[in-house]
Amino acid sequence: MNAPTRAPSHSAPGVGVLAAIGFLAAYLAVGPVSGAFVDRPLPLPGSPASEVAAFYVANPTAVWITAALQIVSVACFAVFVAALAPALRAVGAAWLPPVGYLSTTAMVVSSALSGTLAVLVPSASDTTVAVLRQANFYAGGVANVVLLGLFVFGSALVLGRERLFGKPTRWFGFVSGTFALLSVLSLAIYYANLFLPVGRVLSMIWTIVAAVVVFRRVKAENR
Repeated sequence: MNAPTRAPSHSAPGVGVLAAIGFLAAYLAVGPVSGAFVDRPLPLPGSPASEVAAFYVANPTAVWITAALQIVSVACFAVFVAALAPALRAVGAAWLPPVGYLSTTAMVVSSALSGTLAVLVPSASDTTVAVLRQANFYAGGVANVVLLGLFVFGSALVLGRERLFGKPTRWFGFVSGTFALLSVLSLAIYYANLFLPVGRVLSMIWTIVAAVVVFRRVKAENR
């Protein structure tokens, strides 16, 4: 049987808890905060370019607020990944932190594309609007969520195997990560889009659970 992996030391666990909470809180704030500044729902990908353009022209404040909160959210996730990275490297899973950072990058790219569209939309062609909106959706949707799911599933697997996480945390990570990974099916199956919000939010909640478990473990070791 493997010996329990030593939890990260110093201030990282406490920072990890705050970062994980910020990850979820900033994401959940997008709806009510940006929603106060919109006059219509954001058109879905595949909607006519004219509808997308009309939304961006009419709601620039909401677009920028959404982009900013999404960046704050994934910046917090990146801090959580950095806090967990020493434990992952210690068990030979140094490949997992870069996966987490790629998930962060995907959302930052999505937010940047949304901001670009807000700037260019008054003079952009329908093709440009459609391409930017599709890229914005896929970067912040399936790319971000699938990579998040891979990080969560992989971390739950390797750290659970090394007994840093108990069975409840490990299996919650498996379930959350699986839902997030299944969101890749949304590329081909419309109804699989449900996996995007479910996998994303469950994985966000898992980061809070994992951060609290690590924090409690460190406190116990330092007594």
